[in-house]
Amino acid sequence: MKETTTTTTKRRHPTTKLMGTLRSLFNSFHPSRLPDLPLELVAEILCRLPVKLLLQLRCLSKSFNTLISDPNFAKKHLRLSITRRNLILTYFDDTYDMKSTLIFYRLHSIFHPLRSIFNSVTVKPTQLHYPFDPLYNNIVGSCNGILCLDKKDSNIVKQSNVILWNPSIRKSKILPSFKIQGECGFVKYGFGYDHVNDVYKVVAVFSYYCGNEGFKTQGMVHTLGTNSWRMIHGELPLPRVCESLKFYRRLLQPNYGGEYVHKVNLGVLRDCLCILACSPRVYSVWLMKEYGNEESWIKLFRIPEKKGLIYYSYVKPLWISNNGQVLIDYASWRRTNLAVYDFKNGTFKKPLMQDFNGSMTYEVCSESLISPCF
Repeated sequence: MKETTTTTTKRRHPTTKLMGTLRSLFNSFHPSRLPDLPLELVAEILCRLPVKLLLQLRCLSKSFNTLISDPNFAKKHLRLSITRRNLILTYFDDTYDMKSTLIFYRLHSIFHPLRSIFNSVTVKPTQLHYPFDPLYNNIVGSCNGILCLDKKDSNIVKQSNVILWNPSIRKSKILPSFKIQGECGFVKYGFGYDHVNDVYKVVAVFSYYCGNEGFKTQGMVHTLGTNSWRMIHGELPLPRVCESLKFYRRLLQPNYGGEYVHKVNLGVLRDCLCILACSPRVYSVWLMKEYGNEESWIKLFRIPEKKGLIYYSYVKPLWISNNGQVLIDYASWRRTNLAVYDFKNGTFKKPLMQDFNGSMTYEVCSESLISPCF
């Protein structure tokens, strides 16, 4: 009788296999220089890899570190990694311990037909380490992998409190403060990228009390890489203009065809300015396909009254998939919720997520190598 032996082979994680392949390819060369491949080809290979893997590869050699740390490489990597996005959630426990928690879900886990947070509670979020004051818990917005956060109490303080943070590379920058003269009514921030001048900007709009003249609205702009704020000359007529617009400018709204619109919310979908127009019985979402061109407004979809969203005080589309599913953030006075609306078949789903009792903010953020530390 023949003796049989069984061998068990452990399956290696794809990332581990890829790291091994790269090490065997590049470590066979002199460690102080890149392999004898064209530099363009090396960059083409690396810029398609996830950020986590690139951070590990940076430790292989000085040449790798120089290439991956190059801002031009970071920009190219960003252009090729538009599918790597996460849903960021900040949760602030406003009880006695004042604890802030920041977690994220992979965006594909929300829209995946089988392994979705709508179908299974086994899809767990990943917790991110908060490297700064837990009061920086309100997400202003995100752009190219950089999150902009302000302090929960920014509406009542006498100076600005803003931080920029890229959680993928764990780099952050606290922006310089500006003092607000007189009694402050509110402070609102916006964050975006100026593609004309290739700079990132933070806009602050605040109101202040002027005695007999009442409250006035003023704006300030900080350009990343400088150490100061620049005043926007003239009083701003719209108290919430900074939340989505890249700079101060009047834009004509879409032609609603005579439909009564009592409120609009601004946002960004598919890298275009969008408006959520609130009517008594329906929400309509419009996209400006060409920024600044009022003729380019198109109606993307409608959310009818029966879906129940019109009864909430705040509704914001966060993301839209290629097959017509929209991730929506909606809230009442104290409660923030998420849902996915499929405007092609009219279905409305709520995810199976951990239940939080504190205040929450949501944002969709790319994974990138872009550093806020200019």
